[in-house]
Amino acid sequence: MAFQLYKTRIKCLCRNYEIIFWSFGFPLFLAIFFYMGFNNLAKGESIDTIPVAAVTEDGGENEFIRTMEAVQITKDKRLFKVELKTLDDARAMLQNDKIAGYIVYSDKPVLHIKNMGIEQSIVKSFVDSYLSRKGTINNISNSIDINQEEANKDFTDVLAGYKDYLVDGRAGDKNPDYTLIYFYTIIALTCMFGTNWGFREMVDIQANQSAVGARINISPVHKMKLLSCNLLAAFTLHYLSILFLLAFLNKVLRIELGQRTGMILLTCMLGSFCGIALGAMVCVAVKTNVKVRGAILNVIVMGGGFLSGMMIVDVKYMIAAKAPFVGYLNPSSLITDAFYCLYYYDGYNRLFENLFMLCILTVVFGAVAYFEIRRREYASI
Repeated sequence: MAFQLYKTRIKCLCRNYEIIFWSFGFPLFLAIFFYMGFNNLAKGESIDTIPVAAVTEDGGENEFIRTMEAVQITKDKRLFKVELKTLDDARAMLQNDKIAGYIVYSDKPVLHIKNMGIEQSIVKSFVDSYLSRKGTINNISNSIDINQEEANKDFTDVLAGYKDYLVDGRAGDKNPDYTLIYFYTIIALTCMFGTNWGFREMVDIQANQSAVGARINISPVHKMKLLSCNLLAAFTLHYLSILFLLAFLNKVLRIELGQRTGMILLTCMLGSFCGIALGAMVCVAVKTNVKVRGAILNVIVMGGGFLSGMMIVDVKYMIAAKAPFVGYLNPSSLITDAFYCLYYYDGYNRLFENLFMLCILTVVFGAVAYFEIRRREYASI
């Protein structure tokens, strides 16, 4: 009997094209627009090997050139690609934008650039650092009477230490990418679209809200049993829409969400439960007509998305700094933060903290909805 009720409700919900669109279709369009608008922002921040020409008096390498070639961004990636050229060739390459700049080395390196940019700034910083450290080593060696040749012996390794604080932020396995928060908020928003499903189930089971509700209340089926089957059917379709979105993000848009698939699915499941419970609570707890309650629910969902950083990413950090308790009461923020924990952190402490708060909110929302609907009686139907 219960399975038949569940299956029938699945068929009914599949005919509600408005909710189907907002759960299955709208998040995909939103993901595509976000991908087109934000996906290349972080890519422009990565550091690539910088082409530089060097001009020396004898046309060969010297201590400075070897030092430049020793600096690395990562283990297998050099910071500079140094080419030994004549002065005329170096000028021509700079004029044709084939190099970031060229360095003429006589008694000290002199940098020549065409315009100023991130690559030119890095080269200039390196040259300044070289001159500063070189002068420091010379002063120390002169003051304490150390052999100059011994002082310069490991100078290349000293300058190569530049890589310790000039690192390609996208080189590791877990590269910080602030644009990911936009895609996380899409998933959180999709979880919160469960409010529409929970809201609809509560409308359809109340005799004073719909003709369907009136028929249900005079039927011999226990109302709470029917409501449980209906909510389970709603959760099935809503969770399926979240899985569809995750597959689209990962397989089609190639958004890297992390390797902890099980915990990702668990987070989405709890988010779906929380969304459905929130929609059910608003439907039965707010005493006004259906349209006004629907508008209030939309404000709650979109407001939660705003506070979780969907519209302005800095808002999430402002809330965390100024009013952290608001984040604990916002399901969208909890879901977004849970995904961040899965992607960036090795441990599970903060993740479990977010999931625990999500469970608490789900229980509170569900309990309010249950006790409100349980004591609901009608003088006539």
